[in-house]
Amino acid sequence: MAFSAYGSSFTTGSGSILGEITNISFGGITATQIDVTALTDTDKKYVVGFAEGGTITVTCFTTAAVPSLPTSGNSSPTSFVITFGSAGAGRPIATFTAYLQNTVVEAAVDQAVTTTYTLRISGTVVFTATAS
Repeated sequence: MAFSAYGSSFTTGSGSILGEITNISFGGITATQIDVTALTDTDKKYVVGFAEGGTITVTCFTTAAVPSLPTSGNSSPTSFVITFGSAGAGRPIATFTAYLQNTVVEAAVDQAVTTTYTLRISGTVVFTATAS
């Protein structure tokens, strides 16, 4: 059953909330394909290599409160938690570590100022569900 994105939250491992979020997007989660075709084979053969975590892009309204995010170039990844949907059992939760890869602030005529953070995932994204 589908659920609304309303009430979704994005926090650091320390519990700091990242702004007034307008969009969360996962991208580039893939696995390496290793070609193991021999010259005597009649068809291509592959095995799966390491998983690639990809990136997560978070866009939020820019506010006076500065989010507690790692600085670009930080040598240690930071833990993050995304809880999808509003209160209730069974909401998906994504937990992962990532580096801050890119920050973009946008200001346009008749628009709210937004900041988009691109996080490079380091390791595995673990999905669980809320208990209540």
